[in-house]
Amino acid sequence: MGMDIYAGTLIRFYSDNWKTAMQQWCEANGMNYQRITPEEDNGETMSQEEIEETVVEWCDGMISALSNHFDTTLPTWKEDNIRPYFTEKMDWAAYEALRLFIACKTYGEPLPPKFKADNQFDDFDIAERVNNSNDLNLSLFMGASHWIPLDYPFVIGARTPMGREIVLSSTGALLRELEYINTLGWNADEKTIFEWNETEGYISGDTKTEQLSDKFKAFSQTEGGTYDTESLAKYAFSVFYKAVKFSKENNVPILMDF
Repeated sequence: MGMDIYAGTLIRFYSDNWKTAMQQWCEANGMNYQRITPEEDNGETMSQEEIEETVVEWCDGMISALSNHFDTTLPTWKEDNIRPYFTEKMDWAAYEALRLFIACKTYGEPLPPKFKADNQFDDFDIAERVNNSNDLNLSLFMGASHWIPLDYPFVIGARTPMGREIVLSSTGALLRELEYINTLGWNADEKTIFEWNETEGYISGDTKTEQLSDKFKAFSQTEGGTYDTESLAKYAFSVFYKAVKFSKENNVPILMDF
C-alpha cells in the first residue's frame, strides 16, 4: 500500500478532484492508474452537495470543539473545490526512515546506513526506547495522518468527515517538528530542502519525467532493494516541508493518503 502527501481543501480531496503525482505521470505516459482509498472502498457514493455539507459541518464542529477544549478562539479555514493543491508521493519507506533518523539523532545513536523497501521504524532496536518513553511527543511519532491549518499545537484522536478514525494534529505542530528535525544534523536552508525532493530518496535523474519513471519502479517493490537511510529521510523531510509551506501560504490541511 502506497502513501502520498496531499495539501489542499478537504472538499477537493473527498470530491476526487485531484491527482496524485504518480497518477499524473501515468496519464501523461499513456498508462492506466487506479487509486482506491479506505474511504472510497466502502462502496458508498455521496453527491457533491453532500460532500460539501459534510466537510463544512466537520470543520465547524472541529474548530468549535478545539476552541472549547483549549479555552481560546481558533480560526477556521475556507473550504471549496477549486483552490490549488500540492501533492507528492512519499511512500512508507521514506516516512519510516525519517522517523528512524529523528530517533537516532535525538538519542545520539548511529543511524543504520541502509533501509530496505519494506522496513518499518519498529524493525530497529531504538524503536523500543522511543515507544517506552515520552521523549518524542511529536505528531510524527503519535500516528498523526491529518494536520489542519492551525498554529495551535495539539495531537488528538478524531474521525475524518467520512467517519474514519485518525490521529489529528495541526500544521503549526508539524512545522515546529520540522524545525526541530532540521537542527538534529542538517541545519539546511530552504533552497537546499526543496532540492532534496529532486536529488534524494528513491531516485536520481536529470528530469522530473525520468525521476517519476524510476519512482514507479522503486515504489512497485514489495520486498528486497535497499536505499540510503539518510537520503530517504531527507526526501521525506523535503516533502513534508513543501507541504507545510504550501499549507501556510494557502491555509489548507495536510493529509497522508494511503
